[in-house]
Amino acid sequence: MSLGLTIAGALLAAAGVALAVVGGLAWRRRLPRNRVAGIRTAATLRDDEAFAVGNQVGAPPVLAGAAVAVLGAAAALGAPSATAGWVLAGVSALAAALLSVTGGVLGDRAASRVPATAPVNCAGVCAGCSLVQGCGGGPATDPARTG
Repeated sequence: MSLGLTIAGALLAAAGVALAVVGGLAWRRRLPRNRVAGIRTAATLRDDEAFAVGNQVGAPPVLAGAAVAVLGAAAALGAPSATAGWVLAGVSALAAALLSVTGGVLGDRAASRVPATAPVNCAGVCAGCSLVQGCGGGPATDPARTG
């Protein structure tokens, strides 16, 4: 077995484990909204509920991709020849990627169907509610300005 195949198999297994961790957290709705892990589209990043729903719906295909990656890495590392190992690693990586993309598409569609929640304390008076804590100073939030 070649050193390159060993490294590719290890990377494929590590990617599978990472997908399994993120997919497991997403399925249980324990993955916090972030810009690093999970399904990150405009629809899922809209609010916490959309992120949770989108990632929960997308988790099963992602977990399947994780299983394919880990099992494919094991098969590639145990293959009788380097050529068979490379083929197994490549097919497994492609299948894991396709399953993960499928999970992302399903999650994005589910998140886009979640009703948008109105920002707290904003009442629509500022353009950057997500950037400014509670908007402050707008007529709907400041009784002194409402006259």
